[in-house]
Amino acid sequence: MNLTGRTKTGRRPHNEDAYLIANRNGRCFAAVSDGMGGHAAGETASRIAIDTLDRVLSAADRIDEAVIRDAFVEANRAVFEAAAADETKHGMGATLVCAVLNANTFLAANVGDSRLYQYHEGTIHQVSHDHSFVAELVRRKLITSEEAKSHPRRNLITRAIGTESSVKVDLFSCEWTKNDILLLCSDGLSGSLGEDELIALLNASTDLDETCAKMIEQAYENGSTDNITAVLVKNTEDAQ
Repeated sequence: MNLTGRTKTGRRPHNEDAYLIANRNGRCFAAVSDGMGGHAAGETASRIAIDTLDRVLSAADRIDEAVIRDAFVEANRAVFEAAAADETKHGMGATLVCAVLNANTFLAANVGDSRLYQYHEGTIHQVSHDHSFVAELVRRKLITSEEAKSHPRRNLITRAIGTESSVKVDLFSCEWTKNDILLLCSDGLSGSLGEDELIALLNASTDLDETCAKMIEQAYENGSTDNITAVLVKNTEDAQ
């Protein structure tokens, strides 16, 4: 597996995003988290979420859907308890999206609106489900995807890590093949780069880290006002 990640503070005063790329001891996984609740609280929430996920997945004998769910539940507990213990961080939370990678398949999970995309032979599709006010309106066919991009409540998420004592986690089990690429990103990137732009960048990709940097810079040039984080994972394994 080839993994790379980058983050950019962008037009915000502080960076509340965090990401993880891990390829050690036969375990390969990646994650992105976008914190909420103000400078100190948002940074704290995303870091707690990422660190907890890393700890639980790294300690497991075998990573399956139950282990991933447990990692998200533990991350939720850790952020919720940290918020309860410090009045300056009350109400903080974070999005969290992750992918656990094998040669022929990957497992994924998400809470919030940080996204996971899969690129395959010149096409791309979103694997994760946005937990946001506008995504729900789109699902109900009350607004279009284009209208969602400029909706005044487009930044309102409906599910997050740490804002409540329990959390519902969406889980996915997917197939992928050699040369497929996964993109995990915060909404600072997905809100400013359309799928056609993502495909063009991935079609032209010869160096994964360079492509990651180009994605972030293009999102910034397109006017992103948020922190911008992207993780790219390329499947370099032969089928097993």
